[in-house]
Amino acid sequence: MKPLKTILMLGFLFMGASQAFAQPYTLDKSIRPMELKLMEDTRKGHEGEKSVVYFNRVTDSVMYHFVTGHSLFQFVDVLVTSLDGSPLAVSLNQDIWNDEYNKKSTASSKDNMVRFKLRAEGKFGIKIETDAPKNSLYNITVLASPEKKAYLGSAFRPIKENEMKANDKTTADDVAVDGPTGGNNNNTFLYIALGVALLVIGLLAGKLLGRKGKNTTMLLVFMLTFSMGIHAQQHWGGNVMTMEQFENWKTKFEHDQDMLKTEMEILKSERAGVKKGIENLGKTITNIQSTWSTVKNLYTSYTGLSDCINSAPPAGAPTIPSICSEITFDDRGRIVEGENEECASCFLEARQKFNDRRYLFDRLATIYKCTKKFSNAAIAFGDNASGVHGVAGLAWQAERIKIEKSVEELEKAYDNKYAEMLQDLADAMMELNICEAKYGVEDWYDRFGYMYFEFMKEKYARKD
Repeated sequence: MKPLKTILMLGFLFMGASQAFAQPYTLDKSIRPMELKLMEDTRKGHEGEKSVVYFNRVTDSVMYHFVTGHSLFQFVDVLVTSLDGSPLAVSLNQDIWNDEYNKKSTASSKDNMVRFKLRAEGKFGIKIETDAPKNSLYNITVLASPEKKAYLGSAFRPIKENEMKANDKTTADDVAVDGPTGGNNNNTFLYIALGVALLVIGLLAGKLLGRKGKNTTMLLVFMLTFSMGIHAQQHWGGNVMTMEQFENWKTKFEHDQDMLKTEMEILKSERAGVKKGIENLGKTITNIQSTWSTVKNLYTSYTGLSDCINSAPPAGAPTIPSICSEITFDDRGRIVEGENEECASCFLEARQKFNDRRYLFDRLATIYKCTKKFSNAAIAFGDNASGVHGVAGLAWQAERIKIEKSVEELEKAYDNKYAEMLQDLADAMMELNICEAKYGVEDWYDRFGYMYFEFMKEKYARKD
């Protein structure tokens, strides 16, 4: 296994670059997106939740924003409200800014709010458009649930009596195979390392366009840092709040509307609309948070923003017989304490490791697929835009080769991490093999476990 030091070095090496480059991809220097970074909700009872509340005015016909800080294991809600009733067209964008997803209009909603429910890996954009910008007030609120790891289901079934002994006729051929319906945070830096290709792509494109002068230089978006006090800091003419700050601010607003005049320069004529919008936003947030406990139902309503996001167990996955199959996991992928007394402690620890690796494999594959999809879109965009921006064909081709080389580095990173995680999975299954043997199941891995290992090996091997 690679030492953590190596992962940390890779992560910090590109930390500065990650602060400068933002999805969706663009060559247009006039696009100046605002980063909406999800922040931990520190209130008691909201552990694992992330959110950001943002107020601003519409000062242009198109307003750009991008969201960071979430993972594919979270259910994300995007709420956009026109606080004065001005019609706003809202769309989500993943790979490029004209890659519009499910455009909606606040004019079609009785409460002037549009809502998107999604799951995503990597940054995504929120574009707000209006035909007549008139300094109207709007709000963007993004909520992310605690990480949920329930969609892969269980890989185990109760073992049959005739499967206990190695000399019985039952073999691995009897291991059930599921049809289509049938990790942990210590690896955070591994995913930063896997984002290397994406970051290099952005910087290379910026370098290329920089040769043509300021008018064709790609804008590098700087992540904004701010200290969190009683009131939210102002950036780019807007206000960014944590959920705790919003709740405190909302309470003050209900009792002292004059505070708005200094904090957000709210006009007296706007206060009624803002008051109504904030009340509706508060109710909607409460309703959303109350639905997060019904995890199984959420996977059908919170769809992947991109087709690189999966929400179902891998097709064809075998189920493995076990003497201790009924171990209970909560919706965050952790073993529920106090409900598994019949299983020995060695089962619990090994099964937790096994379950963690399953979800880590799925996230590893998702990051790779989403990054490759993004890089392909960026290259296609560069090919199409090279003539428009006056970039010489030969110069673009030279930089294109560098971009492709960065993709090769991504592929190498995936292969290395894939091999490391296969070993981790094998180690966890060997621990399970020992536990099964203690309770009378002979040669568990050789007869049953190896089939699941081979399935995982084939399923997550890089195919391109």
